[in-house]
Amino acid sequence: MGLFNFVKEAGEKLWDAVSGGNDQSKKLQEHINKLGLPDSDKVNVDVKGDTVTLSGDAISQELKEKILVAAGNVAGITKVEDKVSVAQSAPEAELYTVKKGDTLSAISKQVYGNANEYNKIFEANKPMLTHPDKIYPGQVLRIPK
Repeated sequence: MGLFNFVKEAGEKLWDAVSGGNDQSKKLQEHINKLGLPDSDKVNVDVKGDTVTLSGDAISQELKEKILVAAGNVAGITKVEDKVSVAQSAPEAELYTVKKGDTLSAISKQVYGNANEYNKIFEANKPMLTHPDKIYPGQVLRIPK
């Protein structure tokens, strides 16, 4: 559990500057549920300003991390507070913020020492990523061990 930082201007645009907090929480919950992640409906979403608090329990470490990343990769969000408990503890994945010019191959070379391991990163970030070439600066990715 903890607080994770994200790039405010990067990510999917789910609301405009005049949307209210409850509306934002509902829209973000719907966004996460639309990803089709199993048991994502067990996680509660509360948006206050530029911070999202996620709470809930009985989900996997992988699912928790995917939901954290999905919530943080929304324009206007700078912090995600993790209050989600997992059914079984597992090693945490590293989070990586994409820089200008990055590719999954380059990130893979940097973290694994082998550019050909990029598919591990792609698979770890599905369904948020739909294609290995569709990443953008400021996006946060899960990097599995």
